[in-house]
Amino acid sequence: MSAAFGAFAARYLKVKTADEPTFSTFLGIHEHDGELGEFSKDAIQERHQHDRDLLSELESLPLDGEPVEVRVDAAALASALRDDIFRYETLRSHERMPNGYVGTALGGCNGLIMKEFAPLEQRAVSLLSRVRQIPGVLQCMSENVRDVPDVFATVAAEYAAGGVAFMQSIVADVVPEVPALGGELTEACEAASAAFNRAAGELRAMAEGSDEPFAVGRESYEWLLTNTHLLDFDSDELAAYGHEAMESTRARMREVASEIDPDKSVEEHLETLKDAHPTKEALRETYASEMARARDFVREHDLVTIPDDEELHVIDTPVYARRVLPYAAYMPPGSFETLQQGHFYVTPADESQSEEQQERQLRGHSLHTIPIVALHEAYPGHHLQFIRANALPRLARKLTWNTVYVEGWALYCEEMMKDAGFFPDPMTRLGQLKETLWRSARIVVDTSIQRGTMTLDEGIDFMIREVKLERVNATAEVKRYATSPTQPSSYMIGKRAIMDIRRRFEADAGDTFDLKSFHDQLLDLGSIQPALVEASLGMRTLERI
Repeated sequence: MSAAFGAFAARYLKVKTADEPTFSTFLGIHEHDGELGEFSKDAIQERHQHDRDLLSELESLPLDGEPVEVRVDAAALASALRDDIFRYETLRSHERMPNGYVGTALGGCNGLIMKEFAPLEQRAVSLLSRVRQIPGVLQCMSENVRDVPDVFATVAAEYAAGGVAFMQSIVADVVPEVPALGGELTEACEAASAAFNRAAGELRAMAEGSDEPFAVGRESYEWLLTNTHLLDFDSDELAAYGHEAMESTRARMREVASEIDPDKSVEEHLETLKDAHPTKEALRETYASEMARARDFVREHDLVTIPDDEELHVIDTPVYARRVLPYAAYMPPGSFETLQQGHFYVTPADESQSEEQQERQLRGHSLHTIPIVALHEAYPGHHLQFIRANALPRLARKLTWNTVYVEGWALYCEEMMKDAGFFPDPMTRLGQLKETLWRSARIVVDTSIQRGTMTLDEGIDFMIREVKLERVNATAEVKRYATSPTQPSSYMIGKRAIMDIRRRFEADAGDTFDLKSFHDQLLDLGSIQPALVEASLGMRTLERI
């Protein structure tokens, strides 16, 4: 590796972890665990200038004669920096997205609880420090945010309200385990709860009085496609692909439904599919069991290498995140953590709701789709991909990841595991196609709401009508889409890209093609953009960083 680029990558790491302490904890670098970061306008401006300085330095490095892997590393870091700069200068995330402040406060504390990188007594010292800083972070939010769209304020208010419950859970669950800090931690949590409560009220008031549009618009949306994800198509082509994918998926669903029972429609089968779900008491264990089955299947069928030292824990979703994670989610281990321990969150039924409402929630956890979620999130999906990427020696690959490739890999795995025989019955195949239809519909809604051709309510109705989501879940989904342009489309874009790479790779290899070897090569490249994967595999010329 170029000495100049190696020095730059090390400097990038030092600057980013100092500027973003919670990101440092996420990576598994713990020298800033007692900090949440500075969020005054001047501090945010200073971080932005650091990004501009790093990008200028990177663009000035003489990389033309360097090996392709060095230039791929440089392109990945350049894309990450440009994305950060764009979100500050054009999207004005620090002014328009209050959830950045709330999420940093909550995620920074939750990471110290969930990641078992040190004894709890040691982590609790840092946790106490971070909890004490929460009121200051939320005060900066109040001072900095303006022109906030109602959906952004609403989502942040929901997180802040969840923050009150999260602080209560720290007092209930953590304090008894660290009696030496119990009094101080309880006092700090009470102050943080009051701050979260005030913030939730302020944010609700912002939402009620706001007429600001949330959509980023066509130009910004396409900037993200081109510069963040390094894609070579525009939003019209993407939207058309979303509609086409929905239609082709529906056709396959009709075929599978006819195989199951030709006298029933797809919709009737899907209702039957929802009826088969675990009890609320068995929900988490059902996911854990299916993940173990997926891991064993991958090993038995020699599909991809699973390291011996990985761990995955299935736990309840943290209280503060349950309103915006209606089903489940995965938290990967940090790139630099010695213990490669991932966490899979399962959102339990809300027992404060009526039995009827809880039943509606549980219908989103079908026994015929849980196997799909298990392989998507765990083996050979996200968990395996992240722990393999974390093992790479290349510093840049430990610091960057792209949602198109990350989500694309997991969705590709659904089809690959189906082909390998993982699905126990046709209803599971129908469930997988339903999930594919859902991901295809995300493209339609994502491109439409962000370009201003569909309202949020229309997007919610679309997901209910076309994908048969329950309204409570469709609402949470579409509100999340509003705050994360292009991310909802990442799944299908990435799957298509990986399928194309595999077809070309297989055609070149001919009779010597080995699926496990191909998968191992992909995972040993990290979580970079598909275009950079192609460059690393010699399928594309890397023209720029």
